[in-house]
Amino acid sequence: MTSSDTNGKRVLVAGATGYLGKFAVQQFKRRGYWVRALTRSEERLRRGGPFTAPAIAPEDCDEIFVGEATKPETLAGLLDGIDIVFSSIGISRQRDGLTFEQVDYQANRNLIDLCSGTSVENFVYVSMLGAEQISNLAITIAHERVVETLRTSGLEYTIVRPSGYFSDMGVLLDMAKRGRALLVGSGNNRFTPIHGRDLADVCVDAAAGSDREVEAGGPETMTQREAAALAFDVAGKPVKMTVIPLWLAKGLARTIGLLNTQFGDLAEFIVTAGEVDAVAPTRGRTTLRSYFESLNDS
Repeated sequence: MTSSDTNGKRVLVAGATGYLGKFAVQQFKRRGYWVRALTRSEERLRRGGPFTAPAIAPEDCDEIFVGEATKPETLAGLLDGIDIVFSSIGISRQRDGLTFEQVDYQANRNLIDLCSGTSVENFVYVSMLGAEQISNLAITIAHERVVETLRTSGLEYTIVRPSGYFSDMGVLLDMAKRGRALLVGSGNNRFTPIHGRDLADVCVDAAAGSDREVEAGGPETMTQREAAALAFDVAGKPVKMTVIPLWLAKGLARTIGLLNTQFGDLAEFIVTAGEVDAVAPTRGRTTLRSYFESLNDS
C-alpha cells in the first residue's frame, strides 16, 4: 500500500512500547499512515526493546500520547481525529503486579469504550491463535472477552491471531548460549512463529482489509525441540535439553500462582501452550535461523 492508498488515514497504535507495538508504529508510518503512539513512557518508546524490538525515532511517528490504557482518566483526547485503532496491549514481561483481567481485557475495553462518538471506523486487535484449545486460561479468557466486546460494539473490527512471536523464541537462544534448554512436555507440539516486523505488516494489511479474523504464521512449521536445536546450532553449542514433565510443570505453575498471581498465570499459559499445536497460514518471510543469527551477532 502506498501513501496515496491510505487517503490520509490516522491510526492510533496502543501498546507501542511492546515488541509488536514498536514494529507496528514503524510499519504503519512506512505505509503512509499518520501515526499516534500511546505509551506510558516516551523514554521507553525511544529506546530499543529486547529481542530486536526497534527504538522509535522521531520520524517513525507523528505524535506521542503519554497515558495509561488501564486508567481512562489519562486518555482524554486520545482518539481525537483517529480513524483506526490498533491494539497489541497485553501483559508480556511487565512486573507491575497487574493481572490479565486488568491489562489484556480492561485496558482494551477502555479503548473500545472511548471509540463511542468518535471518528474511529476500524479497530484492529491482536489476540491469539488456537484460543479454543486453551479457553480455560486467564490470558485466553481476557483476550476473548475483548473479541466478544468488539463483536457487539457496533464497530468495524479485525482480529489478528498470530501463532507465536519470535520474541518468545529469543528465550531459547538465551538458554542455548548458557548451555542447556528447558522444554515443557515432549517438545513435539508444532507451531509457526512469526517475526514482529512481518506480523506488523499483516496488521497493517488487516487495517485496510475486510476480513474479520486473520491468522498469521511465519514461513516455517516446527516443534519446540526443532526450534531449540536450531538455537544451539546458531549459538555454536552442543545440544542439551532438559524435559520438564507436564505434571511437574503444572504443579510448579500452581505454586508460582500462590506466590504471585501474574507470574502464575503466565507460567500456566507457557505450560499449557506446550501441549497444543498452533499452526497458522504462512504470512511472514523471516526465518527463525536468520532471527537467531541477528540476535547472536548483537
